[in-house]
This record gives sequence, C-alpha cells and structure tokens, in this order.
Amino acid sequence: MAEASHHDEHQYEIHRIKAPALQMIIILAGAFMAVLDTSVVNVAIPKLETDLSASTDQIQWVLTGYMLVQGIVVPISGWLTDRFGAKRLFIFSLITFTAGSALCGMAWNLDSMIFFRILQAAGGGFMMPVANAMIFRIFPPDRRGTIMGIFGITIMAAPAFGPALGGYFVQYASWRLIFYINVPIGIAASIMAIFLLHDFSHEAKNKLDTLGFVLSTAGFFSLLFGFSNVSQYGWGSLWVYPYIFLGSALLILLIANELLIKNPVIQLRVLGSYMFTMSLVITSVVQVALFVGIFLLPLYLQNIMGFTALRTGLFLTPAALASAVMMPISGKLFDKIGARPLGLVGLAIVTLSTYGFSKMGLNTSNAVIQTLYITRSMGMSMVMMPIMTAGMNTLPIQLVSQASAMSNTIRMVAASLGTAVLTSYMTTRAKIHSFHLADKIAPNTPQGLQLHNLQGALGAAGIPPYADHTTALMTLYGWVQKYSFVQGMDDTFMIATILTTIALLLTLFYASAKEREIRAKRAQSKGKSSAAVAAE
Repeated sequence: MAEASHHDEHQYEIHRIKAPALQMIIILAGAFMAVLDTSVVNVAIPKLETDLSASTDQIQWVLTGYMLVQGIVVPISGWLTDRFGAKRLFIFSLITFTAGSALCGMAWNLDSMIFFRILQAAGGGFMMPVANAMIFRIFPPDRRGTIMGIFGITIMAAPAFGPALGGYFVQYASWRLIFYINVPIGIAASIMAIFLLHDFSHEAKNKLDTLGFVLSTAGFFSLLFGFSNVSQYGWGSLWVYPYIFLGSALLILLIANELLIKNPVIQLRVLGSYMFTMSLVITSVVQVALFVGIFLLPLYLQNIMGFTALRTGLFLTPAALASAVMMPISGKLFDKIGARPLGLVGLAIVTLSTYGFSKMGLNTSNAVIQTLYITRSMGMSMVMMPIMTAGMNTLPIQLVSQASAMSNTIRMVAASLGTAVLTSYMTTRAKIHSFHLADKIAPNTPQGLQLHNLQGALGAAGIPPYADHTTALMTLYGWVQKYSFVQGMDDTFMIATILTTIALLLTLFYASAKEREIRAKRAQSKGKSSAAVAAE
C-alpha cells in the first residue's frame, strides 16, 4: 500500500519542476487577465455604445459574443490539452488573448469590435480550464488547498477590481485602455511561458471525435445564445425557446454519443466520481446565487443610490480585498479539516448575508450594504474553491484535464442560466409590484392624498395649475418605479437565499471514503515532516 502511495505521489510534476512558484506566477498571470476581462468591459458598455454608434441591442454582442465563443472552446479544452499538451495550449491561449485585446483597443466600429472580442474569447476560453488542469498536475492532493487558495485570490479579486478599474478608465481616460492593459501582461506572460513553463507529458492517443465536437459546439452555442436573449426578449420569443430546445436536444445527443464511443471529446467518465459530481452540483447552485449579488448590486447602487460607475467599483472593492485575504486562509484550513466543515460555515454566512440583502429598501445605509457584501464575499471564499478542489482531488491524474473542462463548462452554463432566470424573475416581480402600487393611487387612499398634497405644494411653489398635476404624477411615478425595482430585487435575493440553503443542505452529504483517505494521508505526511524537523 505504501509503495502504491509512493508511486501515486510521483505522478505529480512537482518532483520534476525546479521552480513551482515561477510556474504559478505564469499560470496566475494568464488566469487573472482572462477573468478580469469578463467584468472590466461591463462598465464601459454605455460608452462603447456611443463611440461605436451602436444600439443597446447591438452592443450586447460585445458581451454575448465573448460568452458564446467560450461556450464552444471550454468543453473541448480537456481533449485539446490531452492531444497537444497543456504548455502549447496555454501559450496559444495567451498569445491569442493578448492579440485579441490589442485589436479590441484599436476597434473602429461595432463589427470590428465584435470580431476582435471573438478572437479574444478564443484565447480567454482555454485559459481557466488549462490553468486549473496544470495546477492539479503539478501539486498532489495534500498540497492543493493552499495553492488553490492563492489561485482563488485571482478568480475572486479580478472580477471585483474590474469595475473600479473600468470605471476609472471610462471616466478619466479612454475605454480603449480596458483592452490595452492586457497587452504588457500578456506579452510578459507569453515570453515567460515559452521559455520557462514546464512541458507537461500528454497522450496523443486518439483522433478527434468529430461528431462529439460538432454536437458540443452547436449544443452549447444554441443553449447559451437562447439564455443570453431572455432578458431582452422574454422566454416566449423566437430568439429564445427554439435555441434552448435545440441546444438541449443536441446536448442529449452529445451525451449518448460520448457514452457509446471509446475516445470521446468530452469525457463523461469523470461524472462517475461521487465527490466530483457533487462538487459540480453544489458550485453550480452557489454560482447562480453568486450572480445575484454581482449583477443586481451595481444596478441598485447606480439606479437607486445615484452612484457613478467609478464610485460603484470603489464601493465594491473592500469586499474583493476581504475575499482575497480569506482565500488563502480557507486554503490552509481545507488542508487541515477538509471541504465539508468549511463549506457548511461558509454557506451559513452566505445564506444569512443574502437574506439580509432581501430586506433592502430605498434608504438602506451604505454601511449596511457594505457590511453585508463583505460578509457574503468572505463566505463565498470559504465555499467555492475548497468544494471544487475536494471534488477534483478524488479523480485519477489522467482525468484531470477533462474534469477541469467539465467543471468550467458546467459553471458557465449555470451562470448563464442563472442570469436568464433570475433577471427574468426580477423584471416580472418589479412589474407586479409596480402594478400593485399604481393601483393604490386612488383619490381616497393614503397614496392618493399624498399625490393631492404634492400637487398643492407644487402649486404653492409657483408651478402653474396645468403643470402641477403632471409634475406631481411624474414624481410619484418615478418613486413607484424605484420602489418596485427594489421590491423585485428583494424577491430575487430571497430566491438566492433559498438556493444557498439548498447548497448548504447538499454540503452535509459532501464526503466520501476516498476524500477521508486523502485527508488522512495529508495528516500523515504533515506528521512525518514535523517529526523530521523535530529530529533535526
């Protein structure tokens, strides 16, 4: 048994790498750029709309195009890593992403911007799954907690700092800098990767499963395209449900195809691991709940509190710092106590803070919002990375690249579905609240009397009689819209609270004999190293 364990340990590249810290710097630089770019562009959308003479519908393609291309490349990244090697694919990813970023900064109209964003996404899509796979190939399970904590700082900090950075560039310089900022980082990371990145062994064991590739590409494209159109057109639109049905049907065919052939492009065998599959379910549910805070809070701060884009970004930054501090701590704790206790405590914190958000009003203080958001981010830092890492730890090393691709794909679809469903839910609830509020403005109701008093006050202020009624109505209508928006947002946060409660209950069952064995081995190796230090 000890011999098998020793052999298993030597499957990991840490025994063949001279400078693991340098490898991590190269990997983190690529991952940071890819994640940063998904959030930094959002802030610049209104400015891009003006500068590129595009309508709101058209400009959304700057975001949608990026997501759709990721939906095509992420699922096949596992097969490509096995076929061409992690180093080659990562270098291709870095160079393509950097070139795409430089070209996006030079874009002269909407068509050129969308084309260059697609090129950028072709590089950025591979970055995260390949980076994940490389880390899991380098470090054995007993060392992954702390390493994934450091990796998690990148994933959590980049989208949080993105809006502040984007807001600053848009307000005080040029939106083009949002893209140009990637270029020096990308060039430095590409040069370091070419000369210093470890060349991971890989097996070119099979031809491309062409049917699987076509079904995967068309299926994920259709599904994500359908979801991305929900907020604009509604579920009943021809731009939505035919694509969702087509995407779902193609993905069912894909599953059937991948189960029947010997060397599939997407390796469904990874789902045979109980811990890995449970980690996908828990993180997907949490991902949907996470979206609510990331998407709705900036809307609340800008539409209700009147914040600028830059102030919104700066307001959200302390939560990013708290998350960055918590990530390595939770990584170290994961190495000591495992994922389940961390996940339970983290999800309890996330659930309570999300419930706090469901009680917000028009005049909620900045301090309350800030406290809730920081607490929620710290809770999230205790959940996502440990749960994902524990799931990956139970897989054999040869399935790591495929599992990383599967994990990133499922989370992307979950985020997209969450965006579609919860945006639609919020809009519907806001309309219902607006209808009920407007219905109450009758002559004899308190609201009707309020309108009458407001009209009187406007008349006393010197506004002519024919204008005072209209002005009073417009003022009240503005209040109704704001109040119904906040009510709809509160209802959506309540759904997110229910989702995090479900994730909390699922985490109770998140353990297996294999996971306990890995933790026992980890404790044993720590004990041995402590004994060796004592002996010296």
